[in-house]
Amino acid sequence: MYQQRAIPAQLGALNKLTWLDLSHNQLSENNNSIQSCSMCSQLLAHWTPNRAYSGHQLRGNGTCSTPKSKFRESRTCPVASRTCTGPIPSELGHLSVLKRLNLSGNQLSGPIPPELGNLGALTSLALGANKLSGNIPPELGDLRELQRLWLSDNHLTGPIPPELGELAALKSLYLLKNQLTGNIPPELRDLRQLQWLWLSNNHLTGPIPPELGKLTALVQLRLWNNQLSGPIPVELGRLAVLEYLSLGGNELTGPIPPELGTCGTEEALPFE
Repeated sequence: MYQQRAIPAQLGALNKLTWLDLSHNQLSENNNSIQSCSMCSQLLAHWTPNRAYSGHQLRGNGTCSTPKSKFRESRTCPVASRTCTGPIPSELGHLSVLKRLNLSGNQLSGPIPPELGNLGALTSLALGANKLSGNIPPELGDLRELQRLWLSDNHLTGPIPPELGELAALKSLYLLKNQLTGNIPPELRDLRQLQWLWLSNNHLTGPIPPELGKLTALVQLRLWNNQLSGPIPVELGRLAVLEYLSLGGNELTGPIPPELGTCGTEEALPFE
């Protein structure tokens, strides 16, 4: 049987360190060592979601430490230990060169800080499987390099911000399993790189926007278990690479458009 060892706080003095891998061990936290490691000014990857943490070996008070100013040079910030509680620190918005932020699978609560919209270099934002509440900040529409946005399995409310339609590089948008309300914004039509659009298990209302037919890169469209109404747009027949379409559990009316039979085929409706 292995004896658990603490991460020494002295690691924080390694100001030339660019890579830190402590995975597959029996390490535990002691004296806020994770926060201490954030003092490593050149740290490119602070690997917390490894066996030592995601395997529930982590010890400590479970709160997410506010990053130190020198941590602004970090490129990745994954924290998937299922032990972080409380709000997401707004100070994360100062990590100007951060490319990937993964806080998923924890017990985080409170709103999503609008300051995250300042992370202009961000390509992946994963906050899913927490207890986050409140609206989706429209400021997230400023993340023009973002390719993946995962906010699923929280307690988010309010509408889907139309500003998300400005995320031109976005490839996956996961908002399922929340309490979102209102219409699906037609502005999402501008997400021409989008491949996965998952909006299931919310309280969305109104019609399915025919503008979604312009998402010609879409592979999966999941809208089931909402309160959507009206007919199924024939424009969805333009989705030539679509592999998965889920519209069940809504209040849709009218016939099933025969154009849907061309989805995912070379015979899909031409794009106008």
